[in-house]
Amino acid sequence: MSNRPPQRTVQRRYRGRFVVVVGPDGVGKTTVARHLVGLVDGPTAYFHFRPPVLTPMAAGPPDSMDPPLDKSSSTGSVVLGWVRILRNLMWFWIGYLFRIRPALSRGTVVVGDRWAYGYVAQPGALKFFGPQSVARWALALFPRPDLVVNLAAPPEVIRERKAELSPEQIEAELEAWAGVPGVWSVDASRGPEETARAVLMALG
Repeated sequence: MSNRPPQRTVQRRYRGRFVVVVGPDGVGKTTVARHLVGLVDGPTAYFHFRPPVLTPMAAGPPDSMDPPLDKSSSTGSVVLGWVRILRNLMWFWIGYLFRIRPALSRGTVVVGDRWAYGYVAQPGALKFFGPQSVARWALALFPRPDLVVNLAAPPEVIRERKAELSPEQIEAELEAWAGVPGVWSVDASRGPEETARAVLMALG
């Protein structure tokens, strides 16, 4: 008779992945996010810009989205901009610690539409009017996703999707997002499903 203790079957729980989709208006961020959560074989969670604190994250993007942020402001209060960025830093961390991290521990793929990278690429939309060097420094204080995907496309493709944008606006946004540090640029003109598959492959 064996004195060995009975063998236990240990089920390994894999950590989820946190991916953020960024890029200029009209490039198809929300559409790619919708395809991405549809391709994931397992639990998913989605949020727009900032993770929720008082409510759970959704399983995927809603059918209708809020209108894009107003980026027309080029000047404003630097002090108020600092207040906003510090407030957002607090709320981002609270949302990350109480919503995103627990979801990742359950093996959930969390998809964020935007995140805090707009402070570098579109500071006017977030009402931040300080120097770019300060925006880059502040960005480093926010929680870091596993993968940040910058969706890019030829200007004519974006113009077809977002006719209200001028060619100059599109070129400026593409250039601004290309200069954001720590992002992986993907050609989104191939179509949302193929783009989502490329992102999922990069996530492993």
